[in-house]
Parts: sequence; C-alpha cells; structure tokens
Amino acid sequence: MAGRYGMSFAKKHIEQGDYEEAIVAATSEIEGGNDGPEPLFDRGTAYELAERYAEAVADIEQAIVKNNAEKELDPFVLDDAYFSATLAASRAEAKESLSKALGRLDRYRELLPEGAHVAESRDWQKRLRGELPSLLDKTKSVDAV
Repeated sequence: MAGRYGMSFAKKHIEQGDYEEAIVAATSEIEGGNDGPEPLFDRGTAYELAERYAEAVADIEQAIVKNNAEKELDPFVLDDAYFSATLAASRAEAKESLSKALGRLDRYRELLPEGAHVAESRDWQKRLRGELPSLLDKTKSVDAV
C-alpha cells in the first residue's frame, strides 16, 4: 500500500502528525501480508511519536531482525530509531521499575552489539541509577555526582 509514489500510507500519516492513523495503516499492511521490515518500522516510528514507547521498541526490534535477512532499510536509521525508542521507554519505565529500565538498555546492546549507541546506553544506565548527571538537568550540579 502506498500513499504517494515510494511512500507508504503510514509514512504519509506520520508526516502529517496523524500517528494513530499511521499505526492503523501500518498494521493493515502487516495484516495484509507485507512481512518485510518497513511496515514494522513505520508502525514503530508512529508508536514512538505517539509516546507508546514499549510498543515502538517491540516493532523496531522486529524490523531489525527482518532487515538483517532482507536488507530493505538503512541499518543506521534502524539503529538510531531503536536507540531513541529504547531510551524513551527506559526513562519512562525507570519511574516504576529501575531494573526493567536498565534491562531494556541491556537489550539494545544484545540486539546491536556493534550499534552506534552502545556507549550511550551504558551512560544512560548510569544516569538512571543516579551515578552520572545529565548535562541537560539544570537542577543538579555536574560536580555533585
């Protein structure tokens, strides 16, 4: 299913900011038999933009696995999207379960051991444990930790 030439309906909805419609469009593609990585990536992207981070991570993980076999998508784009969704999910989960949040960042390194964000994932684990301040957090002194 395509919106404009070379663009899925899901991507079209994402560009328009209609994330729930993008989720529906990508799900329809998946249920319609498109078993490639692209509709999973599109749906994962829409989930992340809709702040449904755990669902985004699950779809992007599946897209990475499928892409390893089919090579449809740029692996660097998948890596960045996966880390972004993983970090967002981890930060949200840390409020309820630090161990779950830390485990999610471990999973990034398991799935992409040569990923572009391996060192960042370790730094974020330290931040979530309070061992490393975020330079974006103006409420804490960098020297306090």
